[in-house]
Amino acid sequence: MDFNFQIYYDFVWGFWPGIIVVFGVGFFVGYIASFLGVGGGFIYTPFFHSFFHLSAVQAVAVSLAQMPVSSLSGLFVYYKNNKIRWKQGFLLLCTSIPTAQYTAYKFGRFEDTEFGKQLYYGVPLSELIYLIVFTVFLGILAIYNLITALKRRKKYYQSLEVQAQSLNSNPSVLTKDSETKLISAHSPNIDQVSSFSYSRKSIFIVLLTGIFFGLFSSFFGIGGGFLAVPLFVYYFRMSPVEAVATSFLGIFLTSFGTSIMFYMQGKLHLELALIGSLGGFFGARIGSLKAINAKPYSILLVTATFQFLVVIWYVIGKLPKF
Repeated sequence: MDFNFQIYYDFVWGFWPGIIVVFGVGFFVGYIASFLGVGGGFIYTPFFHSFFHLSAVQAVAVSLAQMPVSSLSGLFVYYKNNKIRWKQGFLLLCTSIPTAQYTAYKFGRFEDTEFGKQLYYGVPLSELIYLIVFTVFLGILAIYNLITALKRRKKYYQSLEVQAQSLNSNPSVLTKDSETKLISAHSPNIDQVSSFSYSRKSIFIVLLTGIFFGLFSSFFGIGGGFLAVPLFVYYFRMSPVEAVATSFLGIFLTSFGTSIMFYMQGKLHLELALIGSLGGFFGARIGSLKAINAKPYSILLVTATFQFLVVIWYVIGKLPKF
């Protein structure tokens, strides 16, 4: 595979604007990804698919190749703040890594088959399947995360009102840390999360999630965090920032191995991944610092918002008109 930057001439505004835009998108995605605990492929993959005219597999490959650098940058911040839950993270990797490798191998080869190249509504079958599944899957997750975030937001402000009434009736309990304590009450502390029990049910659920984590990571280039973060928040009672940090551990190792697989298949444009990774490194650093102090519901609310935006973009601009 030739390593050159000629592909930037395919950008709609030219070579240097292409460099700048990819770096900027990398920074933005790195920020969003580290804040939400996702791989960022829900932005990267449509971006490269649309603006550089890459095939679905190539767009996914470039998207995944951004993740190791940006996720490592975010992981460093989360590690220093003791937000990573190692037991759940490594258990998730037991099934996510082999699943991602197998999916990348099959997905990469399917695009080159005669069946995958057949045109339906002017679009190759491999592209059509990807676009439809991506849009439906992301739309369902967006609705689910939005409903959950709004419920958590309502409970959060109801608790604020109760606390305010309590403070009015007893001003002596007013402290500077009132809101911090309230947030902690809605998010499990470290000691609670560390008591993870290796029951058969817990192990099965994490391993099953790892399979889908790896599957969607390779098929969509989204890192799998859309599945892992809700699992860690709702089932294992992690705080949102701990769920994000633990998901990032899985994203780093899963995306690294899968990127190698796509590179060996000749599907990866390293020149795109390199510039995007540079931007993502700095963006992830800032986003992870922001996530440390985020309100309990805000991470899920931002996730749902961006998922809806991408779904709308794909439905209007990318899916063929039947």
